[in-house]
Amino acid sequence: MQKRLFHIAFVLLLLCACGNRDAQRMLDSAEAVMSDNPSEAIAVLDSIGDDGLSRSQRMRRLLLLTNAQNKCDTVFRSDSIQKLLVNYYASHGTANERMLAHYLLGRAYYDMGEMPLSLNAYQLALADTTVTDKNYYQIVRIYAQIAKIYYHQYLLQEQIDCINQSVKFALLAKDTIGAVNNYLQKANSYDLMGKSDSVITICENVNSFFKGKGMYKQSAQDQGLLALHYIKKGMLEKAKHCLDVYEAESGFFDSNHNIEPHRTIYYSMLGEYYTTIEKYDSAEICFRKELREGKDFNNQNAASRGLALLFQKTHQPDSAAKYALYSYAMNDSVYAHMATEEVERMKAVYDYSRYQESARLANEKSEKMHKRLMAIGFSTLCIIAITFIVIRRERKKRLAALHHYKQSIAELAKAQSEVIRLRSHGKNVETALSQAQSNIEELNNYTSELNLLIERKEIDIEILRSDIEKYQTKETKEKEIAEAKLKDSEIYILFDKLAAKGILPSAEDWQQMYMMVIEFFPSFYQFISSKKYALNEKEFNTCILIRLHFRPKDICNLLGVSPAYITKIRNTMMKKLFGVEGNSKKLDEEILGL
Repeated sequence: MQKRLFHIAFVLLLLCACGNRDAQRMLDSAEAVMSDNPSEAIAVLDSIGDDGLSRSQRMRRLLLLTNAQNKCDTVFRSDSIQKLLVNYYASHGTANERMLAHYLLGRAYYDMGEMPLSLNAYQLALADTTVTDKNYYQIVRIYAQIAKIYYHQYLLQEQIDCINQSVKFALLAKDTIGAVNNYLQKANSYDLMGKSDSVITICENVNSFFKGKGMYKQSAQDQGLLALHYIKKGMLEKAKHCLDVYEAESGFFDSNHNIEPHRTIYYSMLGEYYTTIEKYDSAEICFRKELREGKDFNNQNAASRGLALLFQKTHQPDSAAKYALYSYAMNDSVYAHMATEEVERMKAVYDYSRYQESARLANEKSEKMHKRLMAIGFSTLCIIAITFIVIRRERKKRLAALHHYKQSIAELAKAQSEVIRLRSHGKNVETALSQAQSNIEELNNYTSELNLLIERKEIDIEILRSDIEKYQTKETKEKEIAEAKLKDSEIYILFDKLAAKGILPSAEDWQQMYMMVIEFFPSFYQFISSKKYALNEKEFNTCILIRLHFRPKDICNLLGVSPAYITKIRNTMMKKLFGVEGNSKKLDEEILGL
């Protein structure tokens, strides 16, 4: 039976191992096609079930699936999966997997509009500089995303620095085309910075590279920006050549020579070119076409500005003024739109910085509080330990004194008994003297010894009496000291003043009084607090005031009751507390004796 069970377990283990190997091969296959065909990678990953997978395989599948979705331009609406991946790969997997997890978290934040958090995630992805076998392709993607964030925040020099890094790592990855495409992105930054010479240099270098590789369509698609800056520099022949190549080879135009809807800014460049070479009718057609088809801020502003300049050149002041005013309105709208976006960006950065500062301050406060609590806890333990030691030592002293007191009483009783016995024996001896005169001398000697022994015992008795009196005196002094401290306390003085003025104490005053009684007379307080006596509040407070030597008149003033009421409850309390009948005077004596 045992062999059969072992055989079954071995077979199940073997099947599980085979299943894991098959899943591992499928994960490797999905990762291999990730860059070229992310949709196929998603299909492969979806076909792998979580059943039978180890935790590391499940997390790798989730990482690859999220990466494939990102490559398919999926818009992430949540960061929960990405955070799960970051937390797992913080202590598992390889450095490249950890970098990818942080990158995907940055992409999620970007899609959610959390730019500062996105930038922070990208920087964390690049943080591990000690790894030698880094995934350079992934690093290029990260720098490209950071550059994109900087571009939208108009941090153009920072964007250029990131592009330089992306170009560097693309070359390390032997991805020359990727490096050139990233290098071309610098032209947009220089365009916004107004550096036409830098834009022309970059675009010309890129065009030469693509033509050398036979990538004419790619080369043509980059001619638009180059043509614009040729026009600005007055290099009109080169500008015309770029425009012709752009229209003929870029693939952005249909058979009717209409450009794709999102590229209508091209008509502004073409209109500017026609205005420069004084083909005003053609220029007007281009500008009006852009005004009609391009509905965004940039197109409306560029078209109206172009028409205003065109009519100014053709001496049509009314039309020039009309479109100048419209251009002004567009500029005002663009500025307002950009200002709103800038405020939102700055608010996001501020909110994130404020969140970081709040987190830092909260952490510092928590650490200080933790240290303070540790110090308080340690001090409290020390105080408790010292108090326990002192109390234990004093208790031993008091027990030793009490034991000595009881022992002295016992010895005193014993000594007194012996004296009585010896005296009785002495009388018998005297009787014997009268009967036996012959032994007088011997009996006299014996009597002398008895008298000496009696004297010694009487001396011992006096010593014991002295010890007992000292103990009793010490106890009396301690009680007197306690009573003196009691009457010097602030709360006792306050009650004394209130009683004299006939003012009732507040609930807080009574609470302070209770605390003082517990401190000075704990046994008394425990006695009157016992449930078996069931004292009401006025009876309870009356006991305390009696123990503190307040007069009946003062008790009436402090409790707000009549003397008859106090007399009545004092009579009933004797039975409640001590189980016997008695008057007020007897109650006072019993309570003061507690």
